[in-house]
Amino acid sequence: MIQFCDLKRQYQTIKKEIDKAIKEVIESTSFILGKQVKELEEEVAKYCGVKYAIGVASGTDAILLALIASGIGEGDEVITTPLTFVATTESIIRSRSKASFC
Repeated sequence: MIQFCDLKRQYQTIKKEIDKAIKEVIESTSFILGKQVKELEEEVAKYCGVKYAIGVASGTDAILLALIASGIGEGDEVITTPLTFVATTESIIRSRSKASFC
């Protein structure tokens, strides 16, 4: 079998960096927000060429916030693929709009 994604192999290439970052979070007990999140938001904003970027709890929250920021809400139709993770449709429903699969 050919693996689509070998996370173990990828981790091994950056193991020291990942382990150091995890240790810093554990030692600082900044499991929510904290210095690392602030740094990530700043780096993402710079990369995207925008003034601000906001880290959220999950991809589901990111989709929901994008829908709301786009003005999508109750009664609106959001066209999406049925070949996606359930969180996509969940976010559409949470925004009080209607998912239509194409």
